[in-house]
Amino acid sequence: MSFEIRNGSLCIADKGEVLVSDITGYLKHPGKNYNVLTVYATGEWTVEGNRAFCDNLTLEMAPCADGFLIRSTFRNLGQDITVPCDFTAFAGTLCRTPDRMIVNRPINRNGMSVCEMQSMIDTVRTVYGAVYTSAENTVFDTVEGDAFVFGAATYNKYFSSVTVSRDGFITAFGNTELHTLGSGDSVTSEWFLLAPCEDCVSGLDKFAREVARLAGVTRSERENPFGYCSWYYYGAGISAERMRQNMQVLTDHKELLPVKYIQIDEGWNDGWGTWEANDKFGDMKAFADEIKASGYIPGIWIAPFGCKPDIPLAGEHPDWFVKKADGEPWKGNALCLDYTHPKVREYMGGIFRRLSYDWGFRYIKMDIITPTLAAGRHYDPDATALENYRLGLKLFRENVTKDTFLLGCTTPFGGAIGLVDGMRVSGDVFERWESLRTVFNAVLKRYYYHRNYYLIDADCLIIRKKENEDGECFRLCTRTDDEIRTYVTAMAASGGILMLSDKLPLLSEQQLMLISKLYPVTQECARPLDLMDSFIPGVLDFGKKGATRTVALINWGDAPRTMSVENKEALVWEFWSGEFGVHKGGMYSVTVPARSSLVLYFTDRDDLAVVGSDASVVMQTPWTKQGGRLVGTPIKSGETVYVAARTPLKAKAASLVLEKNEYRIYKVITDGEYTLE
Repeated sequence: MSFEIRNGSLCIADKGEVLVSDITGYLKHPGKNYNVLTVYATGEWTVEGNRAFCDNLTLEMAPCADGFLIRSTFRNLGQDITVPCDFTAFAGTLCRTPDRMIVNRPINRNGMSVCEMQSMIDTVRTVYGAVYTSAENTVFDTVEGDAFVFGAATYNKYFSSVTVSRDGFITAFGNTELHTLGSGDSVTSEWFLLAPCEDCVSGLDKFAREVARLAGVTRSERENPFGYCSWYYYGAGISAERMRQNMQVLTDHKELLPVKYIQIDEGWNDGWGTWEANDKFGDMKAFADEIKASGYIPGIWIAPFGCKPDIPLAGEHPDWFVKKADGEPWKGNALCLDYTHPKVREYMGGIFRRLSYDWGFRYIKMDIITPTLAAGRHYDPDATALENYRLGLKLFRENVTKDTFLLGCTTPFGGAIGLVDGMRVSGDVFERWESLRTVFNAVLKRYYYHRNYYLIDADCLIIRKKENEDGECFRLCTRTDDEIRTYVTAMAASGGILMLSDKLPLLSEQQLMLISKLYPVTQECARPLDLMDSFIPGVLDFGKKGATRTVALINWGDAPRTMSVENKEALVWEFWSGEFGVHKGGMYSVTVPARSSLVLYFTDRDDLAVVGSDASVVMQTPWTKQGGRLVGTPIKSGETVYVAARTPLKAKAASLVLEKNEYRIYKVITDGEYTLE
């Protein structure tokens, strides 16, 4: 990739072919009488290696990931610009026709435009005349048959977005917030990445790896947390005694549900800002010790950027908060703490040391950050909302123990890379079927975040029905059995953090057994094979373990649907129904009922093979062929495996349950290593 000037126009060429033409940049700012003024790049372009510059704009390019990184610096040659707006660092015409693309709808709060868990994420087909704005990044395929990823590659100072239109016009820009740009002053953008890719699914993976590399972040190999969260049953009505009731059920079912974390959500504290325990909990260190003594890791909830205006702290320290242009503090859900202020860092550092070191909490859920973060006037006059955000996250990390897990929730995505261990990537799950569609549309399309940036969190698992609720429940669930099984399937596909949030004493043994099908917790996200072909991904590839590939088919619609996945010749077992078949290779098609799911195990065709298991949604049971014998090891005590054999098995432990095609299917209940022939 290189800059070139053709017919007076700045271009980027790849091996002599122009990829992007008519490159420019510009700054928008408010004028009088509600006008918006635009200052464009001026003068003739000059190219020197990987730099291109004109009178007021300098672009830098760095080849990477089969594409290029680009950023620009704008120098104000005119009068002072008192309130800049958006700095378009890169604009040009891609010599392709974008067809289908992924759009992260920006969340606009408190003078910011960010991508976070409440950002809707849509798959759209472009039309002429429309411009599609995507917060942080996008991926798109083209009419010409190739695909591209495009987005912010760094998150240091400005929240950034990109736009794409069907005629190929693309832009990358960031909000410079409330900073004066004096005559002769300059502003430098974030780095942006544009790269061709083989397909959109692998392209997003490549994009995430490059962003992580630039942030100095290595792939996370830590185990996904498996725990209990109080929020979705009790809300703010949680108490120490209610937590004990749920811990007791988990202790009684430790082998079935080996939960490690117990997280107390909102309702434990006296107010936003002081973060002391209320009367329902009292001594938080003592309660954290009680959780640890029961065999669990204690977790806690906090909203660390917010301070309620009615507590004494707010009145005593008015200079601790981010201000609007008129000098008044931002007042959204709460006042916004300004972490550029040394006293704020000292105070909140102490709060986090108390939570982690003094009280002993090793899982901290940091919530409600976007609503309590603000663009505005900071103690450091050059600071932005993104810098304030990152300063806060760095402070929290520095003031907790090394083994404390930090989870971000309702918080911007990109700026947290490398600073949190986990991240909620979807909106709240709520109590109806419709919320599952919204949640998993986001989760399944953000698969590429997982382990590249942090572990992803698909929100809590709620499997209760009306008969599992009492007067303590603040969200009454309405999902059917089929919808709940689909929920469990989708949670497995998320590949991330698993937190339960029912009143466990009211669940039946059968419901607890259903939850157990998610353990061992899957550690990797399923690949959405229909990412660009459907609004909500429903063809989800878990990959292959040994001889078996697991694929989930989820019908998110309200009518039966024929769904397909390609696979070579294989033996096929459906997890939920126990149905068996032989696939001759090519496209495997099946009708999936409305709001339901199938989980298919495709096992390489053989005379003797394990084709199914009741242990977990994703096939994980190891086995090998040794001549004419099959040797296997269960992943759980009492696991039932299903074996396909062309000739009768000799083992007495194997009971025949099905004959289909040329195969006999045997059920084998295992407590240890087994051998079949």
